[in-house]
Amino acid sequence: MFILAIIKKIMAKVLQIVERNRASSGLRLANYLIDFALCFSGTILFFGILAVVYSFITGSEIDEVTYQMESINGLVDRVLTMIVYAVLMFLTEWETKGRSVGKYITGTKVVKADDSPLTAMDLLKRSFSRIVPFDALSFLGKNGWHDSWSDTRVVKLKDFEKAKNLDTDINAIGMKESG
Repeated sequence: MFILAIIKKIMAKVLQIVERNRASSGLRLANYLIDFALCFSGTILFFGILAVVYSFITGSEIDEVTYQMESINGLVDRVLTMIVYAVLMFLTEWETKGRSVGKYITGTKVVKADDSPLTAMDLLKRSFSRIVPFDALSFLGKNGWHDSWSDTRVVKLKDFEKAKNLDTDINAIGMKESG
């Protein structure tokens, strides 16, 4: 019982540190706009390379291939584009351990709500939740859908790290005095 009480107390502290250092809606919007612009460019580049490779393999003219790609059903186009966007965001956040280009620029980072290490599944949930229509607007509330569904939060990195270090230092002082 005693150990469980200590664990609950530690978890409550961690949750408070995460919640107190969350990024503002303005920073979240900046992250979204920067990342969307870069992912949009990456998506165009991806499909451009795909068109060139397809043209080379089939011997078709590049103009013919691009015309075929432009003539694709609108719904299929949106679904494919969103899947590429989700994959790009997943790969970026996975490789950088919770940071996208937008998050680097704004000084923010994705963390688990309980500050446990991010897993591939957390980032997959987060990235593919972005496919849901109006998800981009959901972050204007307390938690965006992709945060809620993946149990993650976006924090101001410097403030978050400073608060964690301060908490660690305070706990270390307590340990030295009681030891």
